[in-house]
Amino acid sequence: MRFLCSFRLYHILPWEGRGKALSEKDVRTILFQETFCSGLQAGRDDVLENVKKKVLALVLGFCCAWQMAWGTVLAAAEKEAGKTGIPALVYDGDPGSDDALALFLLKQNSLVPDLAFATYGNGPEKQMSSNMVLVTGALAMDLPIYQGADRPWKGRKLKFKEPGFNGKDGLLGLASVLKEKSQGRDRKTLQPGDLEEAQKQLKKCRHITYIVTGPLSTLAGLLQDPEVKSRIDRVYLVGGSLTETEPGQVAETNFAQDPKAVKAVMESGLDLTLFPRELTGTQYIGEQEIQNLGRSGKWPEFLELIRANQAAHEKAGEEPAAVLPAIFPILYQLDPSQFAVEDKRITVDKNGQLQEDPQGRLVHGVLGVNPRYQWRALEKAFSR
Repeated sequence: MRFLCSFRLYHILPWEGRGKALSEKDVRTILFQETFCSGLQAGRDDVLENVKKKVLALVLGFCCAWQMAWGTVLAAAEKEAGKTGIPALVYDGDPGSDDALALFLLKQNSLVPDLAFATYGNGPEKQMSSNMVLVTGALAMDLPIYQGADRPWKGRKLKFKEPGFNGKDGLLGLASVLKEKSQGRDRKTLQPGDLEEAQKQLKKCRHITYIVTGPLSTLAGLLQDPEVKSRIDRVYLVGGSLTETEPGQVAETNFAQDPKAVKAVMESGLDLTLFPRELTGTQYIGEQEIQNLGRSGKWPEFLELIRANQAAHEKAGEEPAAVLPAIFPILYQLDPSQFAVEDKRITVDKNGQLQEDPQGRLVHGVLGVNPRYQWRALEKAFSR
């Protein structure tokens, strides 16, 4: 600006007067112009300084607002991610022959659970934990295993005086065969974690599908923790009966072992899908089907479990066929369209027996299945 003013002042004099002594008028003109330009420059500097301050204030304000907004977005995204995280699968069983085949189906269909509980039922909890380790080891399934309940919820520890349906080892005499197949596994997996550690892991999961194939004792205990309960979306229960029975009649085995746990789960308000005895106890795998499963020559240990299950039912005077109740929630998880489901409202009596009641709790009762679906799913699994 100073250069511009001087340039203009220089040109106010006529060309012929340059280099001569200035008159008083010329001096006043020059002084006026210089003063005017100096004032103009000072004003311009003030304006620029004010503009700089305002721009800086705007930039700082924008940065602060952006940082706050971004923090809000991140917090919301984190919260939303918690709500819509990857669904988790939990398996809670008392590993006998049918549980072994259920885990086999999970592995062969790439549905390895995020964690598994071994609960008393077919035998003591320690034996069930050992069996869970053997079966998952034979299948090379990488998942954390935890000790579930060793007694009924709010009850005393049961005494297993005589071997149950699955024999002394809980696996129809095939525990040693599975142990041999599972040799070489990481020794750390041979020591199941405790229930407290499992609760911490469950609190890291979201949208849990919880499958129970034995007594409901472990689940009933876990539901007392509101944070764990809030993470469970649905529960699949293997057990109970929806057929009308006489008062005082013995309930289905899984429910009879811990009626209080059954009541606690039924009244939990969770989304419950029930696979009752009427369904799971009437789906047979006959001799011809078992022979067909063996044609591939793969997974002979698990084929032997099916054969042993068939023999045990025949020895008990029942249909000479394998019956595998624990596989049905797995089959349902794979393809619900193969099943007939009817909503029921039920109550639970002190013996664990279910009764239909219009005022009872809502459950989804799985009452039927495509008769060939079980066979096709097993055939597909054994061929891989």
